Amino acid sequence: MATALDKYADAEPHWDYPVVIESHINGVRSKEMNPNTPVGYDEIAEDAIRCWEAGAGAIHAHNTSFDLLGENAFKDYMRTWEKVLDKHPDITWYPTTCNNLRLIGDEHGLEHVALLNEHAHAEIACVDTGLTLFATHTDDEGYLVGPEFGFNYARVGRQWRMLRERNVPMVYGVYEPGHLRHAMYYVNQGMSTPGSMWDFYLIGDYGLTATEPIGTNGMKPSLESLYYYLHMIEEAKVKHPWYISIWGQGALDDTHILRRAIELGGHIKTGLELFYDPARNPTNLELLQQAQEIAREVGRPIATHEQARALYQLR
Repeated sequence: MATALDKYADAEPHWDYPVVIESHINGVRSKEMNPNTPVGYDEIAEDAIRCWEAGAGAIHAHNTSFDLLGENAFKDYMRTWEKVLDKHPDITWYPTTCNNLRLIGDEHGLEHVALLNEHAHAEIACVDTGLTLFATHTDDEGYLVGPEFGFNYARVGRQWRMLRERNVPMVYGVYEPGHLRHAMYYVNQGMSTPGSMWDFYLIGDYGLTATEPIGTNGMKPSLESLYYYLHMIEEAKVKHPWYISIWGQGALDDTHILRRAIELGGHIKTGLELFYDPARNPTNLELLQQAQEIAREVGRPIATHEQARALYQLR
């Protein structure tokens, strides 16, 4: 019996735009997870510059502490990005959100993004449209342990309002199908900003932050998961481009999902924020180059810096 997803499985390779391949160079990751993870100001700056010069369409980076908020987070970012911007003042980059568990009152979690937008050429923002659970380990009795992450309706609404006022493109982090439906509401109300993107998280057994195979959230990395997300955005009244992010599952050996996304007109986010494999310790540059090689094998052109900025509708 045919399903709504069959048309994606049967679709021939097609695209109307070069593939943008971004480097997401760090996150809630440590050198214990991978010794190549950049963790200090100089290391983050060096990896950002290295990947940008190797052709990454944009750089996404965390600062040195996810717990910092507002002006403190901004100042911490600047210790890295003053170095980067001194060498590449026109680099396309964007920061992450923050530890939602530290927010109080009317704080929405992107206060530092407004400051970086004004002072550090950060022209794009992440919006995580929902709540999820991050399994990190198990306790002595085998029960899962891990924090809640994400933002409720009120905080997402305040984030969205601020970014609309600044006309900042948004990257909708889709950790779960419900996150997509949340963002879809605003998109279908005509409340998205030009240049915004879908980012479909496909989450492997190691999840987003674990070092043992206890991932319990999100859609697994599979073609069926990708096709389902593509089916969901068919009803969007504004057609934003889409990316995939494969988390917590080593992608150096099995590349069929990356390849299929490139064939079907999607874009790729790669890097050590996403990658975890206890048997492999690649660098950010190696992950970027691998995705670039897959695009060449598919036959799809790789977007230049200028073409990537055009996709985000940045001047």
